[in-house]
Amino acid sequence: MILRCIQESLMLKTLIKKEITAAIFDLRFVIATLLCIVLIPLGMYVGRKDYEHRLAAYQIKHQEYRQRHGKGVEPYTEAQAFRPPSVMSIFASGVDPFMPDKFTTARSGLFRTTKESIIDNPSSLLFGKVDFIFSVVFIVSLAALIFTFNSFSGERERGTLRLIIANSVPRSRILLAKVVGNYVALSIPFIISILVALLILDASPDVSIISSSVWLSLLVIMGVTFLFMLCMVSLGLCISAFTRNSMDSIVLAFFVWAILAICIPKVSPMVADVLYPVEGANVFDTNKRLIADDIDYELVEEMEELREKCFEEFGAPESDMNTSHPRTELGLKANAMYEQEFAPIAERYQKRLAAALRRLEQDYSRRTNVRSSIAMNLSRISPVSSYTYIVSELSGTGVTEPDNFTQNAQRYQDQVKQAVYDKIVVKRLRGGGGRYEYPNGFDPGDAPVPEMTYTYPNLAQALQAGRLDIVLLGLFAVLFFALTFMMLNKYDVR
Repeated sequence: MILRCIQESLMLKTLIKKEITAAIFDLRFVIATLLCIVLIPLGMYVGRKDYEHRLAAYQIKHQEYRQRHGKGVEPYTEAQAFRPPSVMSIFASGVDPFMPDKFTTARSGLFRTTKESIIDNPSSLLFGKVDFIFSVVFIVSLAALIFTFNSFSGERERGTLRLIIANSVPRSRILLAKVVGNYVALSIPFIISILVALLILDASPDVSIISSSVWLSLLVIMGVTFLFMLCMVSLGLCISAFTRNSMDSIVLAFFVWAILAICIPKVSPMVADVLYPVEGANVFDTNKRLIADDIDYELVEEMEELREKCFEEFGAPESDMNTSHPRTELGLKANAMYEQEFAPIAERYQKRLAAALRRLEQDYSRRTNVRSSIAMNLSRISPVSSYTYIVSELSGTGVTEPDNFTQNAQRYQDQVKQAVYDKIVVKRLRGGGGRYEYPNGFDPGDAPVPEMTYTYPNLAQALQAGRLDIVLLGLFAVLFFALTFMMLNKYDVR
């Protein structure tokens, strides 16, 4: 029994060595190595420089703003906060290029977002950014299929597969050897390129790969990437087992790759938009303006009615009612009464406006999230989509980042409201102006604008958001392996 186990182990080792040797001494290995060593470090360098530029711009804007508003506030202060770039965005740009750069708070409780539309290099947007995800999805995954497309079909053509099986070699050993051999051969150029890329990344004064915020996420990204590579190697072997000759294998491999890497990720959002249509952002902004205009119109009408009521009650002349600064004693008394009663009305309308707009935004966010969820679930029939989702989440540039931005902005809005807005009482609002009072000894000159601390999801939160995609990658690998083993068992040596 022990001797048999040793023989099977030696047999498996020999088969694995044969697969690794055949892959390494093939032209495909040379081409894959050159592509990986060139593109992955180049993408890391470009991502590093882009992060350094965005970080420098953020620091300059933040410093200038704090110099202007760090020592006190004005009654009409609209505090601003800037979104810092995520250091892990070097690996995956994701939704980061489309995220707002800053947000501005307001007394109404609704913050505004701003996105600078400066484009330094238009061609980079035209052809796409070569980041880490791009290199893995379009280079490494394609290389995995090229390595394995003729693993079984090619040996069928040469007759070697029949000889191996005829010599009582277990088919499970043959399959395992091909998986391990091709996986190791594919991992060699990838590991070399990653080591070079990390050296380039560590050369940056703004990035430290040994920091806890980088190396743990980097370790998980590498683990997920190796799982994705195993999935694609298993897919290539599965395609080879289903075809009879090498020509059919390469054609089917490219077709399947195009479907998984291009068609499904691109088409899924369009299908979701058909299944669950949501109006565009421009229409949504128009609806917000219409609601605000309606509430403002009601406020103006009630303001005029209140003013007429106050001046009629005191019998003030009509000439005083049509001016902001009455000249008669009755006009002054009527105006004082108007100001006293108008303040709570204006505050009530402000709260009503904020509540209406917040409900509208929450409903729009809910519907867009439903549509996004449909698109993501449809696209998850491709392992490429699952891999992209999890790596972008780990990089702080995934589909949950817009919600995280909103949470940060709302938290800062509440912080400024508590520190500033709640301590300033508006006594009069007419024509956009007003008079401000500071109860309880509040001195705006000694009350600096609060500092905002923007937080990205930590590693545990990112893994929680991407746990389904990690499971799916593992299931895809098992599924492709099982299908390959099923087809190999059906192969008749006669």
